[in-house]
Amino acid sequence: MERDLILGMDIGGTKLAVVLSDLKGNILRKVREPTEAEKGPDHVISKLIRMSRRLMEEAGVTADRIVGVGVSCGGPLDTKTGIVYSPPNLPGWDAVPLKSIVESELGLPAIVENDANAGALAEWMFGAGRGYSYVVYMTMGTGIGGGIVIDGKIYHGANDTAGEVGHQILLPDGPPCGCGKRGCLEALCSGPAIARRAREAVKSNPDTLILELAGGRIEEVKSEHVVEAAKKGDKLALKLIEETGWYMGWGIANMVNILNPEVVIIGTIAVAAGDLLLEPIRRTVRRMAMERAASAVKILPAQLGEYVGDLAAVSLVISNLDQLREAER
Repeated sequence: MERDLILGMDIGGTKLAVVLSDLKGNILRKVREPTEAEKGPDHVISKLIRMSRRLMEEAGVTADRIVGVGVSCGGPLDTKTGIVYSPPNLPGWDAVPLKSIVESELGLPAIVENDANAGALAEWMFGAGRGYSYVVYMTMGTGIGGGIVIDGKIYHGANDTAGEVGHQILLPDGPPCGCGKRGCLEALCSGPAIARRAREAVKSNPDTLILELAGGRIEEVKSEHVVEAAKKGDKLALKLIEETGWYMGWGIANMVNILNPEVVIIGTIAVAAGDLLLEPIRRTVRRMAMERAASAVKILPAQLGEYVGDLAAVSLVISNLDQLREAER
């Protein structure tokens, strides 16, 4: 029987998803459960294996139809060995041999990849990056992650740490970042960073829709309140979004100068805010990047939305189909 299906695992700090797809990336079946990350890696991985077996049983599928397992997981990790090293959202995952455990339990080859890199591959394969050879992908949510895809291959760097676009330092004396440095792009433009800047601004500008949307409580202000208020024309919110676009544009201009991509794809907050955020980003890139590099790049919102995690896992197997089939022979 020809192997014509893919198993995909998306490991997040709050939720786990396991999907079954065909070789074109059509999701046929999916199960989701809370991660319960606080219970440690053994618990989480055991849950993933149970979910995978249940999914296969419900679909009436045996392992001999599955070509491989794609695993999208927070890093840092080693893609060659599949060992995961202490992701911030997965406490206790200290040198966990995820690849070998999944392969041993399911009897299938597994490919383990950083979730931002896998997301970049998915956007290149199925989303806003289709048709481009030089792609930079950026998440813009709780943190700012990223991935670089060149000619359909993830660029990993010397030891799998390439693509950390959120940790370029823009302001050396700026706000502290979760990585331990100060003034990183992530510390200025992530969801929590936008919320922090908004809370500071609201103190001296209480007559703002941002505060109303947060129920009148400064401590409850979130980035989504800023985006919603900006869409309704609130002056303070628009100023905050413009400022965020300036910082994001600065960071992207650096990458445009270094990597000369055809497209930079931005997810999450940029999708929610749309051109309110994308236009100041584009203006800043045109102003700050080298003219020739800036003229070659498009800056686009991500297209995959809530499906990015599912397709990230699946895309890992699709991009390695030839090697997996060769290894089977």
